[in-house]
Amino acid sequence: MGRILAGILLVFVLVPAQKGLAMSFDMKAAKKMYRHAMMDVFAKNTMKTPRFSAHRGSQAYGPENTIVSFEAAGRNGVWAIETDFRMTKDGEIVCIHDKTLDRTTNGSGNVSDYTLAELRQFKVQEVNSTVISNKTYNYGNFSHEELRIPTIDEYLDICVKYHCVPFIELKEDGGVIAKVIAAVKRHGLEGSCIYSSSQMALLKEVRRQGCLEVVHLISAQSSDIMAMLELGNASMAFNIKDFSMSIKDKYRFGRKNPATPRDLVKMIHKLGILVCFRAIDTLENVRNAVDVKLDYLPTNTMWPALVRK
Repeated sequence: MGRILAGILLVFVLVPAQKGLAMSFDMKAAKKMYRHAMMDVFAKNTMKTPRFSAHRGSQAYGPENTIVSFEAAGRNGVWAIETDFRMTKDGEIVCIHDKTLDRTTNGSGNVSDYTLAELRQFKVQEVNSTVISNKTYNYGNFSHEELRIPTIDEYLDICVKYHCVPFIELKEDGGVIAKVIAAVKRHGLEGSCIYSSSQMALLKEVRRQGCLEVVHLISAQSSDIMAMLELGNASMAFNIKDFSMSIKDKYRFGRKNPATPRDLVKMIHKLGILVCFRAIDTLENVRNAVDVKLDYLPTNTMWPALVRK
C-alpha cells in the first residue's frame, strides 16, 4: 500500500515540478543566455551528426587530459570535449582526473600540494581510463610541453578554437567551482558549456552560484529525478550496460517501470531532462544510442569520421 501511495505522489509531483522546474531557477534568463551562446549545447544527435563528448579528450590520439588529446578531439570534429578539474596549491585550476599525481603522471602526491610552476616539471604518463583498441599514437613522439598538465585556460582555448562544447566534470569544490565559472565567462563561453558531476552537492553549488547552464549527473538513478528537476536545465547519465540488460526492475517512475532503454529515455525526456548512457565506445552502441534518442554520446574511442565510414 505504501509503495502505491508513493507512486501516486510521484506522478502528481513530477508534473508541476517539470513546468516550474525549480523556484530558484530562472528559465527565461537561461533561454536568453543560450540564444547568445557561442556553441550549440542542444544540437540534434543523429548518425550523420553524432554528438560525441570526448572523454578526457580523444584518447586514441594521446594520453588522457593532455593538450594532445584535447587538440585531437577538436580536429576530429567532436561535439564536446570532457575534462576534470583540480586546484593547485597557489589556486590555479588544472585538468587532471585524480586527486593525486601518481596514476597519470611521473610525479607523486596531491595536486593541491604543488604550485602550477611546480606541476610543470611533471608530464602525463601513457595511462588511459579504458582500453583503447584504436590507439594511433606513439607516446615517445610527444614533447614534454605536450604532456604537461593543462590549465583550464588552455583547455577552454582549444574548445573555442574548434567550436567544441566544454563538458566540465567537477570533482571537488573548495573554490574550484567559482574559479571554473569565472574562467568560462572570461572565455566568452557562458551558455556554451555543461557542468557535470557524480556528486549532487557540487551540482547544487553550481546553481547556488547563479550558474544557469545545463547540470549533468553521472551514474544517475531514477531516485535522482526529483532533485534534478529541482535544479532545472538538467541532464542525467545512466550505465551503458542498460543497452543489453532488462531494466524493468532497476528504474522506477511512480507506477511505471520502463522495460527497455527506449522507454527509459522517453520517460526522462517527457520530464524535460536530457539523457545519455556511458560510455559509447563501439559503432554498435552508437547506433543503439541514436536509435533510442539519447541526447549525446560520451566516448573514449569514437569520433564522427568513424561513424561515417
